[in-house]
Amino acid sequence: MTGKLGIALAATVVLLAGCGGGDGRPSVDEISTVLSEGGEIGGEDFSIPEEQADCVAKAFHESDLSDDALNAMVDKDEDYEASDADEKALTDISTETVAACMTPATN
Repeated sequence: MTGKLGIALAATVVLLAGCGGGDGRPSVDEISTVLSEGGEIGGEDFSIPEEQADCVAKAFHESDLSDDALNAMVDKDEDYEASDADEKALTDISTETVAACMTPATN
């Protein structure tokens, strides 16, 4: 699980650091799509399963990340530079919340 959590957080950092902004806050579905489609980090392809991506997307959507940062992620804007406030907001997203998203549900 720690590896998947690390990948999810690394993916977010990469997408925010190297992702233009649209108008308004993107929807949870838009954020989830980007996370589940995946991409490349350090030459490694990654993607998050849809159910986990939905959960992480909801956490990002409800966070203090700016609309610009979330739009940059959704738009895959390679020129976007995250503000100090967005970097803080990203670190403020509860590790427990993201870890819970990455843990398979048990019945």
